[in-house]
Amino acid sequence: MAARAALMALVTVAAAAVAVAAAEPGAAAAWMDTSDPPAARAQKLLAAMNLTEKVHMLHGSGSGYVGNVEANTRLGIPALKLNDGPQGFRGISGTSTAWPSGLTIGASFDVDAASKWGTAMGVEFYGKGANVQLGPGLCLARVPKCGRNFEYISGEDPFLGATMVAPVITGIQSKGVIANAKHWVDNSQETNRHTVSEVVGEREEFELYYPPFEGAVNAGVGSVMCSYNKINGTWSCENPNHLARDLKQRLNFSGWVMSDWGATHSTSITAGLDQEMPGANFMGDALLAAVKGGSIPQSAVDDATLRILTPMFQMGVFDYNNTGTLQTNVTSPAHNALARELAAGSMVLLKNVDKALPLDDTVTSIAIIGDQAANPIVHGGGSGQVVPYYVAAPLDSFRARFGIVTPPPGPSNCSEAHWTTGIDYRNQDSQTSAPAGSAMDCCNLCASRGGGQPCNAFTFVGGTCWMKGDAHNPVKDGSAVSGIVRVAPPAPAANCSSGSPKRCIYYADGTDVNEAAAIAAMADVAIVFAATTSSEGSDRTTLNLTSNNGQANMLIEAVAKAAKRTVVSMVQPGAVVTPWRDDVDAIIAAFMPGQEYGNAVMDVIFGDKEPSGRLPLTFPAFEGQEAFTPSQWPGVNLVSTYSEHLEVGYRYYDAKNLAPAFPFGHGLGYTTFAYTGLQASAAGVSVTITNTGSRDGAATPQLYLGFPSSAGEPPKQLKGFSKVDVKAGASATVTMPLNDRSFSIWDTASHSWAVQHGDFSVMVGASSRDIRLTGTLTVDSHRALQHRRRDAAFDGETQPRVGVSVAC
Repeated sequence: MAARAALMALVTVAAAAVAVAAAEPGAAAAWMDTSDPPAARAQKLLAAMNLTEKVHMLHGSGSGYVGNVEANTRLGIPALKLNDGPQGFRGISGTSTAWPSGLTIGASFDVDAASKWGTAMGVEFYGKGANVQLGPGLCLARVPKCGRNFEYISGEDPFLGATMVAPVITGIQSKGVIANAKHWVDNSQETNRHTVSEVVGEREEFELYYPPFEGAVNAGVGSVMCSYNKINGTWSCENPNHLARDLKQRLNFSGWVMSDWGATHSTSITAGLDQEMPGANFMGDALLAAVKGGSIPQSAVDDATLRILTPMFQMGVFDYNNTGTLQTNVTSPAHNALARELAAGSMVLLKNVDKALPLDDTVTSIAIIGDQAANPIVHGGGSGQVVPYYVAAPLDSFRARFGIVTPPPGPSNCSEAHWTTGIDYRNQDSQTSAPAGSAMDCCNLCASRGGGQPCNAFTFVGGTCWMKGDAHNPVKDGSAVSGIVRVAPPAPAANCSSGSPKRCIYYADGTDVNEAAAIAAMADVAIVFAATTSSEGSDRTTLNLTSNNGQANMLIEAVAKAAKRTVVSMVQPGAVVTPWRDDVDAIIAAFMPGQEYGNAVMDVIFGDKEPSGRLPLTFPAFEGQEAFTPSQWPGVNLVSTYSEHLEVGYRYYDAKNLAPAFPFGHGLGYTTFAYTGLQASAAGVSVTITNTGSRDGAATPQLYLGFPSSAGEPPKQLKGFSKVDVKAGASATVTMPLNDRSFSIWDTASHSWAVQHGDFSVMVGASSRDIRLTGTLTVDSHRALQHRRRDAAFDGETQPRVGVSVAC
């Protein structure tokens, strides 16, 4: 409510001025009465719409944003403006924040961080004029090599996803932007994503793949996007079992389902699809004709239209005149600072031998190694990519901390004013923008642009300077002035600061491995920056780091042999293998940290920020440890069979008694914690966390339950977690709630949640493999059997009767 009030204070437009009355010109429309609840307003508007106007809402039309539905001027229905993506506004480069990715926020295990992330994205999408954010991404990381894992906040655990997504949805929608949970469902791979059929059992759907979406539904998400793939032989976007039955009835989703772009294969409104994107091949004239011909009932059109209109009223789309545009620059110093905070808070310290980190003032020389130090990967590719105005490169951040002045760019050719009038270099190659007063100002801005994105050409038009990587695609435009920019190389950089004590940074890009090793040997500590990436449209071919032209592993091993102390900081879109892990002193996993990577990792390495992230997925000990068969992934004859059933991620490693390199939930800090005082009941589990170290820190106790063997579940499942800051020497009590659902499995006979009876193992620890406290909860069999007979609707408030036996 406070956020909505603030929005109203910023944009005050009389409701009557927004809508055009349907019955009487000049009169306030009945649906613009803000005292009515959103559903009632939607019903009133629906009653004023004709069939053509209703069908108009059910497909894409117009242009501008990634997805569009043109406004209805007769009734005053605002245009829908849908835009990518799940971790920031994808559009004109340099005009929005490149936030940490969804998986990165998942690694924070911090609902407050998720809320800040969602709220900030909502602010930027609204500022850009959009009213639908095509995100967040929620799919489970079933396949470690899936190209879109970096987008998905769930990691490999359904409880993690369901818990973390709720504050994201609330944050986005508090700013007048409708969130979109995607991709429903079983979008586990990018290989053959347009044709593959995912063969999944009902129990697996409800226990593994649905819960993150259920968390979004319970948070009031306004829209869901169905995926490209087939599910059990039927396209996701025309699958009545998964859309009309499971999503809308069993999960009680009241918003609308839109297709992924081009994922509509039929006029499938009765199967549960409400809106075709981005065009109208099936849900435009074809739908109109089908309704008029009687093959599709008008009630289906009415239901779909209401599902769209109601969230629009809920999020104030009708009530606030959003004047933002695609060209609006929505970046800010506050958002840059938040991006840095979120990236640092999501970094996972995998290893830290003999307190190799944090670095202190005794360190006066650092060898910075690897091409990722100067030009880092910070995001994956595809619709989830945002190109920022700048990227904080680690090399620049560390040099600045040591007081080493980076030489300015050399002189440019701007003074020659050799520009072309009437030409626009109409491309978006490394494009950023900024206000400028003249073509000369624009040229100088281009010449001085840093952030690892050299500017080689510009177009100045209408007071805006468009800075680009190259000059291709010149287009005639009488209002534009364009030019090629050439900048002389900067003077050689100094290695050391001028103050006392002298502090030095030595850099090798790693092209010459022997040179890198020699430089590493010169310094107190060597930090290797390595990475790999992935993108929408394809899966990764390897879990190895691929930076330095695929030689990252060799580079790390060479540096580790030569250096006194070796730290590895890696950017990765999901799980990676670390064959050199036993040879280095410290490892930081940053996932996809966004534009503030260099500053954030510097904060963690020097101890300004605690590395409080935890692994949202398992890092295997070696390539292929998950042992997928071809039929499981990528599939045989375009069929991918989920024959592993419930054994996904750490559940698989536990069930097979395999030792990963780093387990789910793992993450170290710069202090130590003791876990004591386990108290367990059907309502929840509490523990006391004591900081036994010498500095303040953050603990993330995790609650796992082991089901009775009769339930047929994997050995343990995450059922609670909480991030808590504890000062040195202090203690905090953490309570993680439980309810019926915590003790339930999905019963395929009754198609409902069924509480299991018997003894449940209670395990609380610092990761899925670092269990500190154990106990037992015994669920009463009569209560469980009674619950089994209940309807599929889940009553989360009811607690099973239990007997409690606790062993610590």
